[in-house]
Amino acid sequence: MVVGLVASACVGAPPSPPADSQGVGTGDATTGPPSGSTNSGLDTGSGSASATAVMTSDGDSSGEPSDCSPPLHTPCDAVTDDPLAALGLGCLGELEVMSSTIGSEAAIGIRSGFGQTSTFDPTEGAAYTVLGSGIVAELDSPTPMGDSTNHPMFCNDNLGGRFDIEALPPPLVTNQAGDCTADPDSTGTGDCSGTLGPVFDALEEGVGIRDYTELRFNADVPASVTSLSYDFAFSSTEYPYFAGSTFNDMFIAWLESEQWTGNISFDALGNPISVNASVLTITDDEGDLPELAGTCMRQHGMTGWLTSTAAVTPGETVTVVFAIFDLTDSILDSFVFLDNVRWGCTATDAPFTTATG
Repeated sequence: MVVGLVASACVGAPPSPPADSQGVGTGDATTGPPSGSTNSGLDTGSGSASATAVMTSDGDSSGEPSDCSPPLHTPCDAVTDDPLAALGLGCLGELEVMSSTIGSEAAIGIRSGFGQTSTFDPTEGAAYTVLGSGIVAELDSPTPMGDSTNHPMFCNDNLGGRFDIEALPPPLVTNQAGDCTADPDSTGTGDCSGTLGPVFDALEEGVGIRDYTELRFNADVPASVTSLSYDFAFSSTEYPYFAGSTFNDMFIAWLESEQWTGNISFDALGNPISVNASVLTITDDEGDLPELAGTCMRQHGMTGWLTSTAAVTPGETVTVVFAIFDLTDSILDSFVFLDNVRWGCTATDAPFTTATG
């Protein structure tokens, strides 16, 4: 499987040739929560994770325009090495999507499951995309018994200096915009969420972004919808040893649209999705959770599937950037599973994130 490091791709063709989709990486390095856990850092509610032939609305019908209707969708990721197809995008006969990636080929992959339960089965179709600050293929390397939590044997990779950057690539920025929901003129002046600035402002000079990996796409919003949603799950070997420190590996979902420019995935306390956010609810300190058994995340931490939703304007062109990276150092890796990007009819002013259900 070879994905990543492409300038752009026009997607809309049939799925790519067969690829091994369970735990496969893309090169070399030169290259529901468990019982008793809660999503306490999230707004309550439910997202849509339906893997049916029809994209469904994520919200109720109250206040929605009567003509709002998500387009039909048939999953096309049963046999694919295409990250967009695994996201639920670019299927034959559906909306054309332009995409690009930045990062190591080893840090972009496709999976069909994780751990020894169904917790991390796909939420759409048969597969999902994985981005990481380390080697995706190592996710299936079981943490040895008694392994060090501050220097684990697996998922503790440095992808190389060429993937270390001093600043986020445009259009991503860390400065806070005004209140974009109350003042539309604030859109485009910075991060409407205001979630990135506090983290980056607290970093010492010279401390930067390491092992940066991204997937971005451009798409024209269908005229019949008003929202965009996607599902994700974040994990990190930085937990538990470095939780609360500046080794705060992060995932950003950046939306560039008429109504919002900025991060759309954050917890209820205004923290971006990171090691220090309140969303790591699957915490395997004792190394005995079946959700993480047989993986490099044993003894570490992860979220369940979460859903972020943001408003979009019918007919506009949007850019979405999914980015993950290490902060402060280049070791102890973090990963994000991404699935079920979909159009919907949810009425919302500001983006929000809920437990997928």
